[in-house]
Amino acid sequence: MSRSTGAGGMNREQAPAKSPEEMYIQQKVRVLLMLKKMGSNLTQSEEAFLRNYAGVVHSQMSQLPQHPIDQGTWSAESPSSNCGEGGG
Repeated sequence: MSRSTGAGGMNREQAPAKSPEEMYIQQKVRVLLMLKKMGSNLTQSEEAFLRNYAGVVHSQMSQLPQHPIDQGTWSAESPSSNCGEGGG
């Protein structure tokens, strides 16, 4: 038996499309929050950006992935083996 998917069977995003500017703001907020969460010091302009977009910050906070340091499982003695250095 084959199924027919008509207009009623379509799965569409419920949220309206975001403008490139909205996408940029959302991504920048996310990156700054992740840097801050990992202990990086943000510049004054970066801190001001986060304050200006407090609503976006609030929505992004709940979407950030959990970092091992938050759970007390991160060890400073286990650095990443992939440092990006390679012979040519």
